Amino acid sequence: MLIRGAVQSDLPAVAAIHVASWRMAYRGLLSDDYLGQPVADDLNGKWVGMDIPAEDILLVATDDNAVTGFIYVKGGKQPAYINNLHVDPIRKRAGIGAALMKAAAQTLIARGHNSAYLTVITDNAAAVDFYRKLGGAFGPKQDELLYGEPVQTYPVHWDDLRELAD
Repeated sequence: MLIRGAVQSDLPAVAAIHVASWRMAYRGLLSDDYLGQPVADDLNGKWVGMDIPAEDILLVATDDNAVTGFIYVKGGKQPAYINNLHVDPIRKRAGIGAALMKAAAQTLIARGHNSAYLTVITDNAAAVDFYRKLGGAFGPKQDELLYGEPVQTYPVHWDDLRELAD
């Protein structure tokens, strides 16, 4: 596995992984109608052709030059916001997500950040467990809209990115 900064030609694969990941992880958490064509339209629209702001971080994990996962961090503010972490569903539990989190933490530290946070859907048990194992501190449940779909999320914080970077 190689982790590197994403380039424009990676963005269709990033979009495809994002769609596949949501369809698997969010089945029963978001409406079936939304997880059909609308999720593909929304996420392809987000990624394909995107100009990545200089302050943001988009890393991809690759295996034999195929993108197997990605992490996107909005790094313009303190703390940084981990906007997306997704792994190809057929590659889950292979250490890709943890490796991406570690690489993002290292990159953030190199850019002067010391903390980061994300939100995770409360009923996404696998993701909640994953972030707990990575040492995330969970805040209280909050209501959010995810592409117009109501969800409850936990904010998850890392106040010292060195814990993730090691």
